[in-house]
Amino acid sequence: MVRVGRHFAVAIVWLLSFSLLSEHAVRVIPLALARQLSLQAYLTLVQLAVLAIGLGTSFALLPEPKRALGLAAGPLPRLLALFLAGPAIYVLASYAAIYAALPTLLAELAARGRQAVQESTGEFGRELVAAGLVSAVIWGVVVSPVAEELMFRGGVWSAAQSAVDALRQRFARAETAPSSGALPEGVLEPSVALRLLRGASSFFLTGGIATAVSAGVFALMHADMPGGLGIVRWVSALGLGLATGLSRQASGGIAGPIVVHVVFNACALATTRRWLVTESFGQKLGVPLLLSYAAAGAALCALAVALAFRGRRAPSS
Repeated sequence: MVRVGRHFAVAIVWLLSFSLLSEHAVRVIPLALARQLSLQAYLTLVQLAVLAIGLGTSFALLPEPKRALGLAAGPLPRLLALFLAGPAIYVLASYAAIYAALPTLLAELAARGRQAVQESTGEFGRELVAAGLVSAVIWGVVVSPVAEELMFRGGVWSAAQSAVDALRQRFARAETAPSSGALPEGVLEPSVALRLLRGASSFFLTGGIATAVSAGVFALMHADMPGGLGIVRWVSALGLGLATGLSRQASGGIAGPIVVHVVFNACALATTRRWLVTESFGQKLGVPLLLSYAAAGAALCALAVALAFRGRRAPSS
């Protein structure tokens, strides 16, 4: 349990440092510098500071920090498949978010008008559109995905999984005890339902619970906007968290989640700045049709890469 406690200490320090620095770091920055910083530049500095604190805490407390954070490089074919699947993940998460928020958005539009609803994005939303391209790319497509994935799919994910592993070991010892009362082998007849139950149990115990926990915390940390657009942001963050958590679960490393997050944020930036909207290809529910078509094609390519990679590995297993 000491090991589990260290994992949770790392996760808590990481999350608290992000929450506190995001809100209060401006108070310790020299006033002359603070006046010159855009919101994105400020958040970039905060993300880098939080990343340093999180990594420092991990290497100070964890016995195997590189393994816990998943710092090993993943197979290139798998990373390529995740890269190609990224646009489809963005499109699916965006549609799910819009459909979830649609009743609220329609009610807000009827009551307050389009301009009032758009104003609820606040300074954050305006910065996405008006900020310089270089600062937007550095923060949104480089720094933020790396820092957030190391925090959520690194620190938080491994903390949740360490607790699951500890409970599995405790139950395993209890089942092997002479007086445990566990069912002897062969009592339950093999069936499709039993195989599905065992498969689901294995999925959740080998990362599914950690994926759900890290995605839930990730979504809560992004629940920072009011109204319908706040619902859109929360649901899309939940979708991204589940996708990156599953990629961490499947690969065992942090490289896959970072690739997915980078592509997701790049698609979001392209959508916000209307780079993919043309006269021939407009938008549907806020998602560029051109991006939807490209995502479908890229997803098929991702499936082909995944199947080819699996086929190569099958003979050696």
